Amino acid sequence: MRTITALAVRAKFGQVLDEAAAGERFIVERAGLPVAAIVPLRDLEATDPVRVRERRLAAVDELVRIRATDPRPRPDREEIVGWIRDGREERPR
Repeated sequence: MRTITALAVRAKFGQVLDEAAAGERFIVERAGLPVAAIVPLRDLEATDPVRVRERRLAAVDELVRIRATDPRPRPDREEIVGWIRDGREERPR
């Protein structure tokens, strides 16, 4: 991922778009601080919070489906989601 100033983006916008379309990712800085990102359109889906949540919930559903074949007590979806949240809270920051 490359860092580029807002002024450089304005001056080379077409080139930046061509490079983003080819897969390059940019962090745009203003006054030395990151303020935006320019990414290929195909990467946008990976960063969309709604789609990320949908993929995670689908993974939980798949775990529940797999677990259904196990003779041990079966957790439900809410319990699994709770374990994931607990694990996140326990991680050091």
